[in-house]
This record gives sequence, C-alpha cells and structure tokens, in this order.
Amino acid sequence: MLQLIRGTVGTWIVKGLFLILIASFAVWGIGDIFRSHGPASTVAEIGPLKIAASELDSEVRKQISRLRPMFGGQFDMEQAKQMGLIDQTLDQMIQRSLFDLAARDAGLNVSNDLVSRRIQTMPGFRNQQGQFEPELLRRALASNSLNEATLIGMIREEAGRNLVLGAVAAGADAPMPLVEALYRFRQEARVAETVTLPNTAMPEPATPDAAELTRYHEDKAVRFTAPEYRVLTLGVINTDDLAKTIELTEDEIKAAFEARADEFQTGERRSFVQVVLETEDKARALIEKARALKGDLEAAAKAEGADAITIGPAIESEVPEIGASVFALEAGTIPDAFKSDLGWHVVKITKIDPARVRTLADVRGEVVAQLLKDRAADALPRFVNRVEDSLAGGATLEEAAAKFQFRLVKVPAVDSDGNAQDGGPNGGKIKDIADLPAVLQTAFALAPAGRSPVTEGTDNNSFIVRVDSVLASHLKPLAEVRDQVIAAWKAEQRAKAAATKAEEIESQLKAGGTPEQVAHATGAVAAITEPLNRNPGGRATLPPVLLKMLFTLAPGEIAKAATADGQVVARLKSIIAADPATAPGAIKSLADTERQQISNDLVAEFSDALRQAYPVRTNQEFIRTMFSTN
Repeated sequence: MLQLIRGTVGTWIVKGLFLILIASFAVWGIGDIFRSHGPASTVAEIGPLKIAASELDSEVRKQISRLRPMFGGQFDMEQAKQMGLIDQTLDQMIQRSLFDLAARDAGLNVSNDLVSRRIQTMPGFRNQQGQFEPELLRRALASNSLNEATLIGMIREEAGRNLVLGAVAAGADAPMPLVEALYRFRQEARVAETVTLPNTAMPEPATPDAAELTRYHEDKAVRFTAPEYRVLTLGVINTDDLAKTIELTEDEIKAAFEARADEFQTGERRSFVQVVLETEDKARALIEKARALKGDLEAAAKAEGADAITIGPAIESEVPEIGASVFALEAGTIPDAFKSDLGWHVVKITKIDPARVRTLADVRGEVVAQLLKDRAADALPRFVNRVEDSLAGGATLEEAAAKFQFRLVKVPAVDSDGNAQDGGPNGGKIKDIADLPAVLQTAFALAPAGRSPVTEGTDNNSFIVRVDSVLASHLKPLAEVRDQVIAAWKAEQRAKAAATKAEEIESQLKAGGTPEQVAHATGAVAAITEPLNRNPGGRATLPPVLLKMLFTLAPGEIAKAATADGQVVARLKSIIAADPATAPGAIKSLADTERQQISNDLVAEFSDALRQAYPVRTNQEFIRTMFSTN
C-alpha cells in the first residue's frame, strides 16, 4: 500500500501529519482515531460503538499537553475540569463516532486511489520543487509514533467523515432574495432630530416637610434598609499551604523533569519578511528590484505596489503552508521565489533563533513548583478527610486548625454581596479572600452559629466557614439617613418634572416648533443624530428603547424615552434605505455567512437525527470518579 502512495503523493513535514485532519476537525476536534477492543471500562456507547476509558483519558491528556504552553506551562487536570475540557473532548469523540456510523451505513468505501490523491493534494507536505520525498514521510511516521497502516486508516476514516459531511452540507444555500432582504433590514439607517433634557435642568425642589420625608422614607424602605451582616471565621485549606509540608527527593525532581522534557525544548524560530504575488513573472521582477536595492525587500515591494508582511519569530509548524521552504533558506539573502496554493512567495529571512534545550538547572524552580502542586493536589483529599473526621469528633474549628496547621481568617461583619458594614456610605468590599462569592453563599445559607463542612473551592482550595454572629437586616432610622432621603426625594421630583416637560416638548414639536427653539426655551440641548442602524454598536447616541421605537416611525413622527439622568424626545428626520446593488462585497460576505449558518444548521440537524438512530449513553458517574482519581 505505502509503495503505491509513494509513487504519487507529496511530502510530509515532521509535524504535518496532524494537519491532515484540520479541516474536518473544525467539526470533529483533534483526537485519537484508535478504537480499543480490550476489556477497558466504557465511558460512552454510541449504538454499537464503545469509547473506552483509556481512549478518553489519552485524548484528554493530549488536549492538556496541547493547551499547557498557552497557559505558560501551568495547566493541569483540575483546570481542564473547570473549563469543561473533559466533556468537550468526549462530545467530540461521540460526534466522530456518529459520523463514522453514518459513513458505514451509507456504504462509503474510500479507495486507495482517493487516499493517495488526498495526500498528494496537500501542498504543505511537498518540498520546494513540489516533489515527494519518501524519507520525509518515514521520519514523520516515526516522530509521531505511527505506522503505515495507521496513517492510511487515519486518512480513510477522515475522508469517510468528510464525504458524509459534504453530502449533508451540499444542499446549503442562501437564496439571494433572502440575503438582499437581510441586507436592507440590517443596513437601513435613520436620522433623528433630538431634544435632550437633563433632570438637573429642572428647578431644585424645596426641602420636603417632616411628614412628607417620613412618608417617603417608609414608602422607599428598600432603599434605606441595611442588609443582614454576618461576622465569620474562615478556615482556609489549600494546596499552596499543603505544598510547604512536602519534601522532594532529587530522584523525584529528575523524574518529573524527564517526564516533561518535551516542554523545555524550543524549536528553531525564524523571523522573515514575505511578499505573496499572483504570478512567477511578478515574483522575479520583485526579486530583481530587491537585489538592486541591496536586499531591501520592503522598499522593493512598495515600489512594485505589493504588500510586504513581517512574520515571526515562528517555528516551522506555525507556518504550515510555507514552513518547509522558509526553514531551508539562509538569512539575509533574497533567494528565488517558491510557490504554494496561496501564490508565489518572495521571502527574506531577517533573524534565526536557534533551537534551545533547557536543562534541569534552567527550569528547576518551575519543575519543583509544579511537582509540589501536583503532590499537594493528590494529598489534599486525604488531608480534608482527616480534618473532617476531627471536626466530626467534636473538635472546634480553632482546635482543628492548630492540629492540622491550616489558616484561620477572621471576616468582619459583611453582607451577602461582600460589603463591609463599616465601609463608608456605599460600603467597602471585603478583599483578599479566595472564593469570596462561594464563601458568602455558604455562610448566608447557614443558621446562626452554624458551621459548614469542608467545601471545595477553586484551584484546589477548600474552606470551612463558621457564623460567629448575625446582625439582622433593618430599616435605618430616618435620623441616620436623613440627607440621603432628602437627596433621593429631590432627584425623584426633578425626574417627574423632566418627564412632564418632555411631554410639553413633544407637543411643541408636533405643533411645528424646531428642536432649537424648543430646547432654547426649556434648557435642553438640540442635536441631529448621525445615520443609525438597528444595531449601531458603540455609535449609539440614543437610549436602546428609543432607538427601537425610531424604526417604527414615519418621517416627522415623534417618540420619547427616559434615560438614567433625563429625557430624550426624538423626531424622525429621514430614512436612508440600503441598496444591495451598491455593495456587492457586503452582499457576498453576507451570503457566505448565511450559507455557512444554514450548513451548520443542516449538520446539527443531521447530528441530532444520528443520535436518535444511535442512542448515546455516557457513564458520567464513572467519568467523574475516573478523573477525580487522576
């Protein structure tokens, strides 16, 4: 089989095997294609197919390894669980299995010729001359721990899924009348004349008498009611503190370093300037120009009306279309152009950062910190059980903290939102307490003098919270909040006056008055909006409710709405219709978007139908136990 492929296909780069699946794995996700047939525990059943625990575990760990560099090397199983990575990975594996079953039922048989052509059409796997090199293929297989049969099976399964997906999505189309109607609706613009009246433009009301103030204080009691406050004692159990009690041997540190050795190897990185042109003739002309300018590719590109793009520093796999070619060039020269599916590339290497391998001495601190964190995470459940046993045996929180050396934190009177009682007129947030929302939720669900069990927080933290005292919610005495009550009453009176004045403004505009005349007489501000769409984003100058009303009006009609600090009266000045004929680019983009959306809907509907045909059963309890143990 491989001999047949070797005679017809293009080449592979070392990391290129995974690119085979990129297009289809936008739907499937990147995953292992192997099926376990052993007696391993099953985490999911999809009709006749089963997904073994070992498969899911392997897949999740691959995803963690892929994501770890994005998080500065600090990404573990606990974070993966918090991000929902386990469920996402399992769902991707189930989705692949469903489409595998659909391909099988459709009788799809991917031929050897199709497999060969599939490899052959991948430009990233050819050398600069576009020729296949068997040695590169052998190296790629070896470096990714694959054999020939596995490679062929991988391509065949992926091709089968794509054939099913292509058949489902083939009927996706966005009718042009629909696209044009959407464009007209979304791009229609309206211009309004506005009169904005701030509440502060109204005369300040006189201070209310005692009876009115008392009535307002009682009617608006919610505004002037102090919340319930609780004084708490918090026991903090976390892996950082637990890690300080753990001693590591040199052999353990070396073993941890060796297990993560791949993370500490940085491949060669290159920075380069690139110009992509449509034809070889243009590329040759640009090269001659650049060489005449002593290698100044940017200046040559500008003179030829082309765009020069600076890329890097990047490793070879980060530029898959051209990586093999770029990493074969010498620095500082303007070599001959090479071709890809994107066009003809003229490249100048500006910097080469050699590959680097960091030693244990270089990363000892990082390795030790991660190892301690992992060991502490493993030890935490046992530690928590010992604390819980002690508390259940009658020990106080203080006694347990002294025995097991975890921290106690005194939390002063605090409400359920985290505001301290003595934090000033608007309260002051309690700070420097991890998982504060969870702590408060737990504390305010307890009875007075109650104590919570050890409760799991985030980032391998746990806590115990005890309610020491409760300050009940109560209406603050009028004497205590008199100034606040007066200010609130006056603000409400001004808002009412502004609403009445807005009705007068509306009547004056209907009678033919201009916004400028009306505004001058009332202390308001007149303006004309710029053309506004239904969804203007950051350009919105009207309250959302008023903008929505504006698109129901005919020119000359008026609407008004309140804002947080005033009133706005708007008269529709003009409607600017959107003409699809003037925006062919936007119409094409909208059509592509709608076509893709329809395609996605078809695939989703087909996937739902497959789940009806092949019921999916997952063993969530086993999955939780499995990754909790890990």
